[in-house]
Amino acid sequence: MPNQTDLRRLFQRSGNRCAFPGCSNQLDFPATTQDEAVVLSEVCHIVSRAKRGPRFDDALPMEERDKYENLILLCREHHTIVDRQPATYTAERLREIKAKHEQLLSEAIEKAICIQNNDGKVAYVTEVLHSTLLPVLEMPKYVYSIDTDYNDRQEKEVLEELQRPKDGREIYSFLIRNGQLLCFNDLKNKEGPFQHLVGFRSVKRYHSEAWWDDPIKLPWFMTLLNRSLNKLTGRKGLNLDRDHHRYYFMPNSPGEPLSIKYKPLNQSRTERNVVWQPITRKTQIPKPYWYHLAVALDFQRVQEKNWSLSIRPEMHVTSDGSRSLPAERIGSKVTRRKSRMFNFDLLSEVQFWRDFLSDSKPRIVLRYGGSQRLVVGTTLLQGTVQWPGMPEKYQQQFRNVEYEEDLFTSAELRELNADDEGWDDLEEDDVWSD
Repeated sequence: MPNQTDLRRLFQRSGNRCAFPGCSNQLDFPATTQDEAVVLSEVCHIVSRAKRGPRFDDALPMEERDKYENLILLCREHHTIVDRQPATYTAERLREIKAKHEQLLSEAIEKAICIQNNDGKVAYVTEVLHSTLLPVLEMPKYVYSIDTDYNDRQEKEVLEELQRPKDGREIYSFLIRNGQLLCFNDLKNKEGPFQHLVGFRSVKRYHSEAWWDDPIKLPWFMTLLNRSLNKLTGRKGLNLDRDHHRYYFMPNSPGEPLSIKYKPLNQSRTERNVVWQPITRKTQIPKPYWYHLAVALDFQRVQEKNWSLSIRPEMHVTSDGSRSLPAERIGSKVTRRKSRMFNFDLLSEVQFWRDFLSDSKPRIVLRYGGSQRLVVGTTLLQGTVQWPGMPEKYQQQFRNVEYEEDLFTSAELRELNADDEGWDDLEEDDVWSD
């Protein structure tokens, strides 16, 4: 049976409304002179305590099933629906419904208070809106290709023939499609990583921009970009979760937490946990799972010739710091954390990832040898918006918007500019052969 504290939290945060999407039913009606008040609300367990109850098979421990986090307030009609259709209204979906309902009510109340304090008039403010997008300052100018006898299922065999480039910073991702090996690296370079594969084969060079409007070649181009990210994140020590298309931290040793130094929002450099086992507050007993900070990275074409890198903070969950939990056991843990993440919290997570990926520099540079490179700026794309403004308790200014140039980043910028000098920029696609 839920205790009174959990029930009060549930009723207060539900605002006398059924949490079911689109339901406008009030859950109580006041007494009249002839009749007493009528209460229509029903407290629904998201994960049932009864063995034959809906969603009982969820991994949620029995001692947590009467707590506020596992309760949702519904009208009688929708309580019946969600319990009789557990395959449709899964535990994860109900937690999401509850979180959205409570957030909607909180925002509505804040807006009402704002209107009341301004004599019925909403006072609009102009603010800078920071996105979760980093601008791509420079894309690789060309895609190179050679004919190959390998097919797209033999990429491991191709990897065995590659040579590590002399410049340890060089990225060498590739793709095989329709009997062609495609990459951003200059295949005419006799000292490049692909030299053993090229031999006497003819090298083709294509302008990248010509591929962006081609429905067949654009996905190839995107795959090369994503594989470049795989190389970058791999060198930064991240693992790839292929099922969910995200990168995550792994501990250096099994069963050990991991922390990373970085520069957080509006503060000097500090340290934070990126792999840890959460602990129950009351008992101080470790919970039977581990959290791993994760991120989804995605290149997006925002205009005809403009691209951006999207940063979406995520969370990876394992049973022991190594083995991933089944998807049905992850949703509730991640959804609960995300439901408590507001604007500044999200920006703080994005800040961590842009700082980690760029080593606190003004730009992220992926080098493919010579003048071929991909350059991503680390100043978040932004715009201005006119709106009623944030509630005062969430108003925090984002000050370290840009990373300042230092001696090392200035030298890197001069090197990039020097690489452009004397570049043989041809107007058409080119084929070279020995």
